[in-house]
Amino acid sequence: MDFKLGLDQSLKLNLSLEMKISIEILKMSLKELKEYLEKESVKNSNIEIIFPKSNFSKNEDYENFIENIGEEDESLISYLEEQIIYLEIKREVRDILEYLINNLDERGYLISNLEELRKNGGFKLNIFKDAIKILHTLEPIGVGATNLIECLKIQLENKGILTDTLSNILDKNLEDIANADLKKISLERDIPLAKVKEYINTIKNLNPNPARGFYVNKKTDYIIPDLFVETNNEELIVNLNESGIPKIRLKNENKKDQILALALERGLIKRQETLLEVGRYVLNYQKEYILFDKNLKTLKVKDIAYSLNLHESTISRALKDKFIKINGKIESLKKYIVLDDKAELIKREILKIIESEDKNNPLSDEKILIKLMEKNLLVQRRTVGKYREELGILSSRKRKK
Repeated sequence: MDFKLGLDQSLKLNLSLEMKISIEILKMSLKELKEYLEKESVKNSNIEIIFPKSNFSKNEDYENFIENIGEEDESLISYLEEQIIYLEIKREVRDILEYLINNLDERGYLISNLEELRKNGGFKLNIFKDAIKILHTLEPIGVGATNLIECLKIQLENKGILTDTLSNILDKNLEDIANADLKKISLERDIPLAKVKEYINTIKNLNPNPARGFYVNKKTDYIIPDLFVETNNEELIVNLNESGIPKIRLKNENKKDQILALALERGLIKRQETLLEVGRYVLNYQKEYILFDKNLKTLKVKDIAYSLNLHESTISRALKDKFIKINGKIESLKKYIVLDDKAELIKREILKIIESEDKNNPLSDEKILIKLMEKNLLVQRRTVGKYREELGILSSRKRKK
């Protein structure tokens, strides 16, 4: 009887520990998971965490890249991070700067649009804007742009020579600059040819690739994708990123450590199974958006839970801080969770309207509202302003060139 009671208590203890670890592991990002497991191995030296060897060791392109890095080349990320150490800024602004720096491509441009990056990071709009302004003052000037035109404007702004005329030439005549069609620019902008030559010389002295001379050290990336998504005709292929998932091994067998090691191992397996199941469901549900650029459809956590026969809290943990790599970009899996598809549709329309507006005479929220109503999209004016701000778009007064 005593033996049976002891066995029951042991099973309950094991189950409780396993459930607790499984819940914790599921809600972690891959970066957090790695840190958590490393701490566990430090706390318990009998548990060994064995991470898979990096695929880079067998990657010819990577080896060639390393060979081509000169001794004088420096990591762009390290160089930028060193600069922000000495800035007197709030911790939250510093965190955003570190996040942005680790989302630069090989040219020094941000890998995605600002609103997407802000949402993925879960940052407040006003603090995010402050961080962007600071990023644009760091050396090499021009890093943190989202495109070539913005990169050039950042450099002109820092030199104190960005005029309305130069801004318009960049916005409207970039192709003409590349083709050396100075007469066309002169006629369109109503500027003397000699002055056009001055402007073009100024622009040509700018650096379209601010990261040149550095290498972008991706070893310190803060965001690691949990899922890889490939498009094949009209199908999505979703696979797990197994490179961040280690094996758990005991150096010496003993019952206490065995219970913990088993709980960690099962927690990792459960995390991967749940993440793949949820990821495949979410991405296939929004397949038309991914493949055909249709609008995102309403998809709530409770809908996923019902369809997969899982608890809502499990779905929430599986979505928390999880990222996918798709079409060469890293995106938050939460991007595809949409509480109101009408709101998403209206936001997309607002973006289209603002992108096509006259930059010298930008549209007020009232005028955007009228254009939305012409498309049979009924919404209140204050909602237009709210959605515009959520998209990271300034007011018409501040957008005016």
